[in-house]
Amino acid sequence: MKPFSNAYDAIKKLFKKMFGKKDIDEQLETTEEGLAEAAEKEAEETAKVAEETTEKAEEEKEEKAKEPEKAIEDVLASIADEEGIKEEKISKGELEEQKKYEEEVRKRAERKAKREAEDRKKEAEEAANAKEEKLKMVTDPVTGEEVPLGQLPAEATYLKKYMRIQTTSDDVLVAINSILKHPDMPKNVVVLGRNGFGTVKVGEDFARSFYELGIVKSDKIAKTKAKQLNKMGLEKLKALKGGCLIIENAGLVSFGKLVEVIKDSSPENNDYVVILTGEIDSLANFFDENDDIVDEFIYLIDIHKIKERGMMHFARGYVKERGYKADKAVYDKLKASLKAMEEGNIDRFVARIDEVIEKCDAREAGGDASKTLLPEDAN
Repeated sequence: MKPFSNAYDAIKKLFKKMFGKKDIDEQLETTEEGLAEAAEKEAEETAKVAEETTEKAEEEKEEKAKEPEKAIEDVLASIADEEGIKEEKISKGELEEQKKYEEEVRKRAERKAKREAEDRKKEAEEAANAKEEKLKMVTDPVTGEEVPLGQLPAEATYLKKYMRIQTTSDDVLVAINSILKHPDMPKNVVVLGRNGFGTVKVGEDFARSFYELGIVKSDKIAKTKAKQLNKMGLEKLKALKGGCLIIENAGLVSFGKLVEVIKDSSPENNDYVVILTGEIDSLANFFDENDDIVDEFIYLIDIHKIKERGMMHFARGYVKERGYKADKAVYDKLKASLKAMEEGNIDRFVARIDEVIEKCDAREAGGDASKTLLPEDAN
């Protein structure tokens, strides 16, 4: 069939209707020539379109082959924009780092949800026990047995203020009573806080109480940051014999260095207690990756749950521990100062209270030293 044959027949019928039989062949001859030219032109255009379509298909095929690489570049560019990276592209190695970071965020979120669920369960159990006036039972970290919670020994004066904090007091009691009950087991302690927490003060309070209770033989306390310890020779710790070593930001200590410290602190060597302080997730990661030394750290003190109410209980205990008195107006000012700190940062809060006490001492110097904190001392 000729191209446009249907159109040709239709035009032929139309011309017959318009012009009649006369001259129809001449007119149709002209029309047929035109249609033939149109058909030829259409064939050329069709071939051209087919050629362009083929070229376009080839280009699309090439683009599709590049899609995985382009997708990676798009992800890298997106990450670069979010992180403020100025280079046009970032390496695949940096993309792997980003994936590790996202995985760490996910793990931390899971840990947080688990901790919160455990806290709610524990609080509900405590409320039920208090209502029924039941004897509180806890798990001994050494034997795994259920034992009565017990009381804080009178000699542990530096730990008394933590008894005012419901979320932390149990951990303190369990640790102290278990260490006294099992003197041949490792006495090392891990103090867990939030990101930005200062928990060195808690470590110091344990060290001083250990000496008061006769758990350690010396009142010497050495403090060091994990990164400093990583570079330090342990010969410097010989003078610490019988005392306590506090490692700050302990999640950053190298495994090899901590193994050295554990050996150095053993009773047959320098016989000191190791107290790790730091952010809860960093320490959790450290012990997950280095489970060979988990048994050396039996006692965990959870400080990360202390909120404003607990901090104010702590403040009252600390002021009393220092031998001072204060009224509600002073504590209101101390409470207001918490807004400028990370939630639960005990180290900063203690420094703030010490500052108020120093102002009180300066004001009372040369007069009646009643050791009474006034609101103007907290300005």
